[in-house]
Amino acid sequence: MLRTKIDTLWFKRCCAFHLQFLPDRETLSKLCDLQDSISRHSASPLSRVPATSLHMTIVTLVNAATQVSLPNDEVWKLNRERWKESVERLVEETSPFDLHFHEVAASEAAVFVKAEEPPQLRRLRSAISDTICFEDWRPTPPRIAHITLFRFFAEERLPPVNFDTGLLPIGVKVGSLQLLEERIYPNVEITLLGEPRLQGKSTE
Repeated sequence: MLRTKIDTLWFKRCCAFHLQFLPDRETLSKLCDLQDSISRHSASPLSRVPATSLHMTIVTLVNAATQVSLPNDEVWKLNRERWKESVERLVEETSPFDLHFHEVAASEAAVFVKAEEPPQLRRLRSAISDTICFEDWRPTPPRIAHITLFRFFAEERLPPVNFDTGLLPIGVKVGSLQLLEERIYPNVEITLLGEPRLQGKSTE
């Protein structure tokens, strides 16, 4: 049985830089329906991710909790041009891919919907992680394709929950990504820095 963990960053100011996939309006509507269904059937202490904040992280380039010798905004200023150029090039060399979100799952930190990680996404994450480095910091990409639907606002034992809502799978085609600065967590206030398109220049 999981013990939930309070998200201490919830709706707080932060400074982080991410490469993300932001769902289109149709997909957002389906994800919100999924959130509604989970809320109705769960007594857990859920903090709902706002619809406008729903996203899938590809790679976090600078984490809100990164511990290095400089503030995060200074780290970005020092590396911005080189990192942005590298990330955009790697994205453009990647072919568009499909995601099929087929299962809702829970961890100690979140309730999320997940999909199988396609090879294109796995290679892109690995290539960016190999490219971005500052002092002892190097990105550690997620190992699954997922969109967080809820965090937790209290610590308690989370019994097994049946998340079979009848609303899955949710399919989406990923053709572009968003490079952004996050100013209020989770993606409540962001600044868009770039929107590279997947153009499939790499050899599959």
